[in-house]
Amino acid sequence: MITSEVRFSYLNAFEPKATPSGDMKYSASLLIPKDDELGIKEIKAAINAAVQKGLDDNKFSQAQVKSLRLPLRDGDKEHEEGNRGAEYKGHWFVNASSKNKPGIVDHEAKPLFDSDTFYSGCYGRADINFFPYNQAGNRGIGVGLNNLMMTKEGERLDGRQKAEDAFAAYAQAAEPEGDLE
Repeated sequence: MITSEVRFSYLNAFEPKATPSGDMKYSASLLIPKDDELGIKEIKAAINAAVQKGLDDNKFSQAQVKSLRLPLRDGDKEHEEGNRGAEYKGHWFVNASSKNKPGIVDHEAKPLFDSDTFYSGCYGRADINFFPYNQAGNRGIGVGLNNLMMTKEGERLDGRQKAEDAFAAYAQAAEPEGDLE
């Protein structure tokens, strides 16, 4: 599915990062505003379809459905518990990942290649898929990361700023070239 516009956090789209299990994965946390009723409805429908697929494929039983780990989480609750930053307030979120590098494009669907252009804090859409899993006694619905589209810049979540902004107060005008007579 293609999400509605989300804000990206913990964005690892250009280089994979080691997971706690040691796997190298590309990943992103997708922050969905709580007032985006249509976007949340579509995500819940995709999760329900993945639950049904898990039942159909015997990944888990109907009795186990109540205890499944589901990917749509409450950012307000996670922030209050100290697990997430202030940017999670007022949002639902899902964490998506992949062993394969996602395709990354700008708002015109032209490829992006630079992590200085697309970073945690930017807004965009994600091409994701929901799937059932049952591994080592853990059962739930996972989120695969396929492709990302940046629709607009946002305040960086890592606190970093562009060099031209950091040094704006120290910039000096170029000296005019003199006549060479």
